Amino acid sequence: MPNEPLNPFRREMYDSLEAFVDHVSDLLGCPITLEDTHHRVLVYSSHDDETDIVRISTIISRRVPEKVINRLWKDGVIPQLLQSKKPIRIQEKKEIGLGNRVAISIWRGEEVIGYIWAVEIKELLTDEQMRILEHAAAIGKHLMSRFGRNKGSSNQDNQEFFWRLLTGHIGEKEAEEKLKKIGISASVPFTIMVCCFNEVITKEIERHILYLLKIAEDVKIILSTIDDNELIILTHPMEAKGKSSVTYKKFIQGFQKHLKERFCIADVKGSFGGIYKDAKYIGKSYKEAKTVLEVQQKFPKEAYSFINYQDLGIYQFLDVILEKRKQDGVDNLAIKKLDEYDKSHNTELLATLEAYLDESESMQKTVARLHIHANTLSYRLKRIGDIMEIDLTSPAQKFMLYLDLKLLHWLKT
Repeated sequence: MPNEPLNPFRREMYDSLEAFVDHVSDLLGCPITLEDTHHRVLVYSSHDDETDIVRISTIISRRVPEKVINRLWKDGVIPQLLQSKKPIRIQEKKEIGLGNRVAISIWRGEEVIGYIWAVEIKELLTDEQMRILEHAAAIGKHLMSRFGRNKGSSNQDNQEFFWRLLTGHIGEKEAEEKLKKIGISASVPFTIMVCCFNEVITKEIERHILYLLKIAEDVKIILSTIDDNELIILTHPMEAKGKSSVTYKKFIQGFQKHLKERFCIADVKGSFGGIYKDAKYIGKSYKEAKTVLEVQQKFPKEAYSFINYQDLGIYQFLDVILEKRKQDGVDNLAIKKLDEYDKSHNTELLATLEAYLDESESMQKTVARLHIHANTLSYRLKRIGDIMEIDLTSPAQKFMLYLDLKLLHWLKT
């Protein structure tokens, strides 16, 4: 290519990794950080007149802050770096103190062994500078082999591994081998738990959490991580016999109780996904646990007792049904008609119908919930049937009404 810059890098030019990153920094005119595959800082350039909060925190702790790594995983940045050999531009994320950046993976064969990060302080890197960064990554693999520092495994390595499991960016065989090393065999049923706090988890709250996880009796905590206000856990029961779901519910309820009684931390929502024995389903279990929390939020009255994904019943499918409704452009005309009647006559027939269906058509439970007389409920149900022109004794019609009523709440929240 006519505009291709000459490769400014030669292996023999450097006597250390520090000299290498300083040279890259001089060529690009911006701060450079070289990290290993677990986002631990190997070296950073001396070009640091201006920088951002994340780079300062990274240099001080010698590793990218956990909340930043988690965010980059969720935003798809790290998965991109694990698949591409080209530079990746990362847009500014003010809420976590991350400025504009360009990152490129350093590959040895088909394996990523590190990353080069360039902080774009004043101007974005040009196409020519991007190609220079590619040359830097190519020479970096040789220099990392020559000057590399073997720091061994750590809990931070496990955190990185855990996010790869949660997001599905790991091979099944590699996942099983790693899980076996850290204590989970293929025959043990596991699940992903998610506990959602009302605030971002501070260091103090994290200490309380770690204490409670260490003294857990009925479950074994394999991996855990904190993502803003969420605690995410990979766990399996201590006892192979018995019902795993009962054990997991007991743990979450105990965890919530101890947080409240011992540390005055209340209103922590807990959930767990499907129970599986195959590592490839860890990401699926995580998504299911998150779905439970979403349903808890959208339906606090109905779903307050839901903890397990299996507890959701038809709520598992509301998002799918909603998408189908949107595609078809179909409203439930009977519900629409009843809603319009309520508004024009200042009645509460729609709420009565939903309560009646929520309580499995039990007259006794419905009147207790609505604080009305049984005769009043009977009259309302007759009016509902007349106005909506439906047969409330038909299971098919009742089921569809119930689903559509829940979809209305889903849309409102």
